[in-house]
Amino acid sequence: MHASHLPRLIKEYYKVDVLDFETSTRGYQILQRNPYIDHLSVMRAELKDRNAIITRWKDIEDRYDVVFNLIYTIERTYCCNEDDQRYYRNNKYRRERCGKINYYDAMTESCNLPDCYLGTRGELYYPEEEHDKARVWIKKTKMKYNCNWLILVCLSGSSMHKRFQAAESICRKILAKYPESFIVLTGDKDCLCDEFKDERILSKVAKWNFRTVALMAKYFDFVISPETGLVCVSHLWNTPTLQLLTAASWDNHIKYAENAYWVQSDAPCSPCHKNPTSYYGCTRKDGVPLCVASFDEDKIMQKVEETYVNSAEICKGSALQRTEVPVL
Repeated sequence: MHASHLPRLIKEYYKVDVLDFETSTRGYQILQRNPYIDHLSVMRAELKDRNAIITRWKDIEDRYDVVFNLIYTIERTYCCNEDDQRYYRNNKYRRERCGKINYYDAMTESCNLPDCYLGTRGELYYPEEEHDKARVWIKKTKMKYNCNWLILVCLSGSSMHKRFQAAESICRKILAKYPESFIVLTGDKDCLCDEFKDERILSKVAKWNFRTVALMAKYFDFVISPETGLVCVSHLWNTPTLQLLTAASWDNHIKYAENAYWVQSDAPCSPCHKNPTSYYGCTRKDGVPLCVASFDEDKIMQKVEETYVNSAEICKGSALQRTEVPVL
């Protein structure tokens, strides 16, 4: 997601005639229909090994006039892995070196683009008929369930420190406090065990793929999510969004967002700017990393109330009147 703005900027600044973009399966969903990409392809599974990537890079460089290797740009530079000596240093050290740059800016700088492009956010492209279908689904859902505040809640991202541990508790508090609210749950198949039910809750877990939920996020009244690609998408649509920060900082994830609300974990180690796999050295609580289990639910509900009060959509009674993002 943090590379989705680059095709337009690269074509504009470097004046390239043809732009080829190789990415992952998830990246393919994000970059589909991008008018600035001439050939979009998915990297073959056997080539995703780090050694294979490095080995074939020389061949790629020989075949193109201009090349940009964006692999691990954020993951290896601003997120410290367990094979990185910075992982084992103190939080102050990592926060000084990793916590003060926005991830979009990190990607922009990696392509040696000028400072005038800093602050550019992500871009997604869908045909108008897909927007129409999304708007119709939102309208029908609101009519069917007699709700006026439609909330999308993401249960988890791709890692253990990206879980919304208090999702059920927070959702039930929202439903109790705001009778006009209705909640839709989302997440991949690994989130199926975290589903919960209520007559005012609809689960789309493992039913909507990322590209679908990315578009739907534009038309919800409110999105709540831990650190995931979904919040990056929600921010670019300017949908009111509450993000639960664990490993990342405000600068990393939220700096240029509009209608953005956030709560940083109360764990003293948050933000840690780590990208753990075995979670070596991470304190656990209730079977999950401390950062995930250390959100103050009262603080989250305060942000929910702030969003509710500030939402122009609530006053108008419809998220469908939200202003379109001009660049998209």
